[in-house]
Formats: sequence, C-alpha cells, structure tokens
Amino acid sequence: MRRTLSIVAASAAALALILLVGPSISVRTEILHQETSRDSGVTYEHSGTQWSSELYLVELWHLAGTGYELHLGPDAASYYYPVEVGFGSSPPAIREVTWLPDAVDVTFTTMDTVHVPADNFRSVR
Repeated sequence: MRRTLSIVAASAAALALILLVGPSISVRTEILHQETSRDSGVTYEHSGTQWSSELYLVELWHLAGTGYELHLGPDAASYYYPVEVGFGSSPPAIREVTWLPDAVDVTFTTMDTVHVPADNFRSVR
C-alpha cells in the first residue's frame, strides 16, 4: 500500500512539474523566417555605435506543446527580445516587416500586426 501511494505521489509530482515547467523548456527550435534591418537600410544606436538588428520567426516545441515567437536583437540567434505570437490554429507566417528608426512593425498573413519599440531590442547584448 505504501509503495503504491509513493508511486502515485511521485507521478503526481512529475505531472505537476511538467505542467508548470514544460512551457518554458524548449525541446526543439526551428527558424521559419529571418531578416535583418540592414537589408532595409535601418540601423539602431546603442552605446554610441550603430547596429543592425535581426528578426527571426521561431517555432518552439515545448514539453507542453508548440509555440511561436519573434526573436529580435543585434544577434537574435543568441541574445534576443522575445515576442510571443499566435493568431489562430495555424502557424503564423510573416507578410511584411517594416523597419522604422524607432521600432519594427511585423504584419502577418492574417493581417495582424505586431509593433515592437526599438528600445526593447536594440540593447539586448
């Protein structure tokens, strides 16, 4: 009886851990879209230097399911400002990226738009 109770308690604890921590543990990552502000002729100042910024649309596989994020920053593969995205049941697809001197606007094929001020992503080094 004690052994059964211990197994049930351990299973419940493991399930709770997966539900609480699972969404934050990425099992696999795939880049769905990538571009840089330099391609549009826009750079961002940080600490007296001009930097190009990168934008990745990333599909993340977590223990609790699949999610999508924009990663923005001077080196978005390593250091980035994350923006969670998701509009319905299908994976998001980028229609247009507009790099502005003080922000970036990302328009998806669903015509939803995400506006991210440059102060959020220009200094994530």
